[in-house]
Amino acid sequence: MYVCICKGITEKMLMDQIGPNTRSHDQILKNLGIGDSCGTCVVDAVKKILESQNNLDSKSKRSDS
Repeated sequence: MYVCICKGITEKMLMDQIGPNTRSHDQILKNLGIGDSCGTCVVDAVKKILESQNNLDSKSKRSDS
């Protein structure tokens, strides 16, 4: 599924940028070029990043227990 149609950025490309040592969502958006054109994808992209980071944090906390 495309997150940014203007730049051809897919959800997979976005998720590949997210990991345990993920940089800020601003850096991820900049690296991929999300929001450089029309900008309508930024809110959705940030939401997906934050959800993914929260899921990683939850998994990490469970494994630490």
